Amino acid sequence: MAATFTPPQVLEVTGAGSPDCAGVLAVWRAVDAEIGPDAPPIPAEELGAELFLPPPDRRKHVWLATIDGVPAGLSVVERHLDGVNEVTAVLYLATDPARRHRGVGRALARACLPAIAAAGGTSVLGWATSPAGAAFSRELGLTHRQDERCSRLQVAEVDDAQQRRWIADAPARAEGYRLVGWVSVVPDEWAEPLALALEAMVDAPLDDMDWDPQVLSPRQVQDRERWWDALGCDVVTTLALAPDGAPAGASQLLVSRLRPPLGRQADTGVIGAHRGHGLGRWLKAENLRRARQHEPALAVVETYNAESNPHMLAINVEMG
Repeated sequence: MAATFTPPQVLEVTGAGSPDCAGVLAVWRAVDAEIGPDAPPIPAEELGAELFLPPPDRRKHVWLATIDGVPAGLSVVERHLDGVNEVTAVLYLATDPARRHRGVGRALARACLPAIAAAGGTSVLGWATSPAGAAFSRELGLTHRQDERCSRLQVAEVDDAQQRRWIADAPARAEGYRLVGWVSVVPDEWAEPLALALEAMVDAPLDDMDWDPQVLSPRQVQDRERWWDALGCDVVTTLALAPDGAPAGASQLLVSRLRPPLGRQADTGVIGAHRGHGLGRWLKAENLRRARQHEPALAVVETYNAESNPHMLAINVEMG
């Protein structure tokens, strides 16, 4: 006799105070534990801010799937209200490893895809971390557009002598350039220079993705950093200034106050006119030094890069 299963039930979770948030947290932690078993579990405070307190220029909607009342999967839809990419929704969809092959992913897709269309969305961006995820993405109609690498730096294994050389030798190669930095939401006096430096990210490889990256205003940069702060992260920033004082590049790293061993690399970029002086290595090394000084418990730094970005990947590999 064929086994029968209770079909998943899907509901939208409306806020951090919702009773269903505990289910979202349980699924999120289960999926994270499979991908990074050594990482400390995400706290409820961080996940609540991640999902329900986005910056002003973003909107997020969350759905939870249950089977017989037990949390089984979740989906998150994010839209960037930038006037250009608003018709493209970013979709995160995950199933608790213990509840797979029960139709959870399909049930979530049936709930959130019509909601995307109803809000004016015409395309979806997502990512897959396994062959099964890639197959499910194709089933939804998504096509492969880019390969991305997740890299992790074990801070205890960093070659400190190498990092000191990168910092000490940089001024000779980048004559007249200098670095400034801080730990906090960017102060008003540096908001515009930092925003100008981060324009370098518009050049980051996108391969065949349907996405048009937009330059952030100083206010948007500060809004994003206030959101990072709400996630429980201290923002560590190093800014490169050209000989004439103009912004040349920047690197940012998020150090978690709630999970001190965990660091996440945010943007690192050098403006095109200032490339070729080794600023990328200098920025990464100095910002890591600043982060370690700020949080001695920092143990791992995680970053994501397109496989088509050989220059930044080379720096990351060389760092370890």
